[in-house]
Amino acid sequence: MLQEILRRFRETGEALSLEQLSGELNIDKSAMEGMLQTLVRQGKLKKVEAGAAECEHCGRSGSCPALHADRMGTVYELKEN
Repeated sequence: MLQEILRRFRETGEALSLEQLSGELNIDKSAMEGMLQTLVRQGKLKKVEAGAAECEHCGRSGSCPALHADRMGTVYELKEN
């Protein structure tokens, strides 16, 4: 399932919320949260904080889901290697 989650991130190329992934993959939110935390610990994903330092350099500022975290909940994206 972790590979399926990573595949979803690669397909979209964008940050995705816990709620989006849970709904799209039909997985309970608490189970999805645990899987996302595992991927963060493994260094494959990062949790996006609205207004973080990296936001200053990103070209997606107008369409970034992290800026709408109040509506989307927790947001994650692939970590650059």
